[in-house]
Amino acid sequence: MLQRIQTLLLAIVAMAMLSVTALPIWEKSSATLNEKVALNSIALEHSKGTTSLSSEGTIFIVMLAIVSATLAAFSITQYKKRMLQMTLGLVNSIMIATVLGYTFYQVFKVGIPMFEPENQGSYGAGFIAAVVAMLCNMIANRFIRRDEMLVKSADRMR
Repeated sequence: MLQRIQTLLLAIVAMAMLSVTALPIWEKSSATLNEKVALNSIALEHSKGTTSLSSEGTIFIVMLAIVSATLAAFSITQYKKRMLQMTLGLVNSIMIATVLGYTFYQVFKVGIPMFEPENQGSYGAGFIAAVVAMLCNMIANRFIRRDEMLVKSADRMR
């Protein structure tokens, strides 16, 4: 059953969450003030020119992203236990939502107010990867549930 569509979707979830750890999540820059704020999975860094003004650790993002990728990879191997697989998918959805929520907190409460609050900045590939992971995880859970309902209906007919 490894050839099922949910296996492909869960593999995309694992790869997307691993890419969150390596890609930039958000950044904002000002040409007039020569300041820049960048958020990646490890830190929110505020710099002016080439000097770093402040750096706040966001190791929580990288930890949750790695656990989420590991959970998705483990869920692929549990294709014979669909109820467990659905539960793992639910837990993984909560983890990815926590990553996105913490990212929004860092962007809106910490990053944007640093300078030029009217400049919202731009989201990077890391944020898009987390959103893709969330969507693929939700779709994979639908396919897993559909398989479970198909098996239950076949058992009823016997």
